[in-house]
Amino acid sequence: MVGVRLGWHRCVIATLSVVLAVAIALTAGERGVAAVAAPSKSPAAPTECVGSRFATLGAVYDAIFDSFLPMMPAQIRDRSASIKAQAHRDMGALKISTLAVSTHPYDLGADERSPIMKYRDPVSQWIVTQLVNVRDGHGGDVISVENLTVAQAVETVWLYLYVTVMVPLTIARRSIPSIGPLVGPFSIGTLLTLPIVLGVLGATAVYNSLSSNLVKACIVSVTESQKRSAGKPVKDLRFTNAVPAIVRDIASQVSVADPKTCPAIGNLPVSRIVDRTSTYLRAITRDAGTQRQIGDLSTRVQTFLRSYRVPHNLIPADPADFNSGEGALSQIGLILIPYVGGAPLDIAIGLNHNLRDGHIADTVPLSDLTVTKSLTAAYYTYALTAHFIELIWRYGASDPTATMINSLFPGAGITADMIPRSTGIIGAPNLYGLVVFHNVLRSLCLTEDKRPASTPRW
Repeated sequence: MVGVRLGWHRCVIATLSVVLAVAIALTAGERGVAAVAAPSKSPAAPTECVGSRFATLGAVYDAIFDSFLPMMPAQIRDRSASIKAQAHRDMGALKISTLAVSTHPYDLGADERSPIMKYRDPVSQWIVTQLVNVRDGHGGDVISVENLTVAQAVETVWLYLYVTVMVPLTIARRSIPSIGPLVGPFSIGTLLTLPIVLGVLGATAVYNSLSSNLVKACIVSVTESQKRSAGKPVKDLRFTNAVPAIVRDIASQVSVADPKTCPAIGNLPVSRIVDRTSTYLRAITRDAGTQRQIGDLSTRVQTFLRSYRVPHNLIPADPADFNSGEGALSQIGLILIPYVGGAPLDIAIGLNHNLRDGHIADTVPLSDLTVTKSLTAAYYTYALTAHFIELIWRYGASDPTATMINSLFPGAGITADMIPRSTGIIGAPNLYGLVVFHNVLRSLCLTEDKRPASTPRW
């Protein structure tokens, strides 16, 4: 296990180094990249300049090494062949499971119109990647670092940065107390949160730019055989860890959603989910009496859903559907607007968003309410509840944490403005649980709904 961990750390370091080198090279522009990306193979073999989906770390290493070779000392130039060979042996010896790698949506069969391109975060994208891997029988496959594509490296590095850095920083930022008022809504706590906000937004912007631009860029020239094998696992080498049966079962039923050929699960009506759940429960139950009870309960639930109508536009638009101006207002309000910044402001923004798309008074049966609308309602319910709990603790009743500290240390005079706010921890299950689950459902479709691309929609 120690060797595996050491190998993984070396893998991450090597991946980061190459990705940073590619990013620096790309700042020179596409023309500069083409100059750096010299073919590493014989000129006799036809080559094609490719983007991050087909540019492997081994090929990128050769291109970067060869571009700097004329500037290196003579003793290094004389040993360049052996240096490159040793580097390739090292990268080839480092092998990781495909289950530890995240993949760009394009490599999952998506295109620019696919919902996953809009509704994704690093964790949901990784989940979709692994479901596709398991579905296609690649759950135990192994890939060498040398054959890892730049796209896989970028997505995987961002995934681990997101989980280990961005999420903790965001929770910490939402937990920083006011500490002391300055001017208007500004406090010392506000000033402490600004660098975190700007850092997270900046890092996200850099990732988004790299992820989209590297796919289209000319990074390195490769042969057709190199292009076909890029990002593919090592043949006849697999990890023995078994994929849980429930994961295999889920993976066998889903595909990456496409707006024309496979509608996302998030767009399906609640009644469809009730039907599938009832069918599944009856299929795994052997007792005939229990099967009848499940069927009867399903019928009663469906009758209830068809009998009640709800004004679906009163469920505010999901924050993921906010335009850039609405998203900026939401972020500014969370930091700078007291009392209503956060869930109340997002609800107002979401309702205003709905007003532009339809009448607030429009109603639909509960059975026709989509999965996305249902989860969005749950998201806002949780967020608003957490928001009011925070306000009550701070401005109505005494904060439980402050009360506990004062009882342990009488006379300490601790107030709510001196200790971390509970917002960060209370809101985490919503932001990094429900939202991730929602993104997965908006990115996937049921394979049974998949139709051929040539089949008319109506």
